[in-house]
Amino acid sequence: MPHDLHASAQAGLRRRISRRRLLRGATALTAAVPLAALLAACGGDDSTGGAATTATEPAEAGTGSAATPASASPTAATSPAASGGEWSFTDDRGITVTLPSRPERIVAQTAAAAALWDYGIRAVGIFGPYRAEDGSPDFQAGNIDLDAVEYLGDYGEMDLEKLIALQADVYVDFALYDKQLWYLGDTESRVKEIVPTIGISMQGVSILTSIERFEELAGLLGADRSAPDVVEAKEEFAAAEADLKAAIAEKPGLRVLVVSNSLDQLYVASPEWMTDLHYFADLGLDIVKHQTNDFFEALSWEQANKYPADLILVDQRPGLLTQEQLNAIPTWTSLPAVQAGQVGPWYAGAPYSHKRFAPIMRELAEIIRKSRADIV
Repeated sequence: MPHDLHASAQAGLRRRISRRRLLRGATALTAAVPLAALLAACGGDDSTGGAATTATEPAEAGTGSAATPASASPTAATSPAASGGEWSFTDDRGITVTLPSRPERIVAQTAAAAALWDYGIRAVGIFGPYRAEDGSPDFQAGNIDLDAVEYLGDYGEMDLEKLIALQADVYVDFALYDKQLWYLGDTESRVKEIVPTIGISMQGVSILTSIERFEELAGLLGADRSAPDVVEAKEEFAAAEADLKAAIAEKPGLRVLVVSNSLDQLYVASPEWMTDLHYFADLGLDIVKHQTNDFFEALSWEQANKYPADLILVDQRPGLLTQEQLNAIPTWTSLPAVQAGQVGPWYAGAPYSHKRFAPIMRELAEIIRKSRADIV
């Protein structure tokens, strides 16, 4: 296999598997350029990020560990200030951002921007997944009009000059268990000097909690939470949830394995950490729990049969193995679920909104109904 393909697959995993394995070691695109120089070049100074905002951080902002998922419940109420009055929001890191008025210019990690988009909040810039190899929008971009937003780069390589030029009021991303932001990597401290940041939890809670938080944030940013399309999306979500729960009940004993992958390893996901899997497990789906205290358990391909399963859901994010590559791995094709054709998609990183997750649940319900529960 060509070296560049191997490197691409490994780079994808470094971006996506866990905070420890994936997010560290990323290199900022502008790391060699002093922040003050960037700000000056864009007509600002090194106080731009804090001139009009107060960010109140908890005394122990670094608490939380991989062994004990931290609660993502907000630690303080949010303030529904009108656009002309003071605005504040306490995020899932326990950090309160206070601004003189409601933020209007939002930059966000792609899936976070897509979640807000579904509630009527249009970001001016996005950072992270963008387009698939064929040019179509990455599924993590949801319903974003990619031609209408500025693209600031991918994981750990935010274009800080573009960020400054956009004059963003706030940056929104996902918060990890250690209260760091998911996609910024080594650029996080530099971004925080430019713009206030908000983090919504993506680990250790049900996706219901995260969806509700994005809807709440969207409302405070000016979205109409009673708009017909928002109400319709919530009704469809409730119907899809009921359908998925019924499908799960129809297949007692169905055991599900959820995985990511690389050329060298298979990664088993944990329902205790992943918000969507946490939610599916709450609905009754029997998802394999691996034997480590990390987000994923890394197995060699020779160990691929460690956890017997009737159905396997595979990470659909770019940078991972294609179906053709998986089919070239004997220990993969020998798995009972694979031989039975009981393999489906896992949309890790999909936008946390009612509108986006309803079709995901509908698809999963259909897959479950077509699956046999006696494969293993």
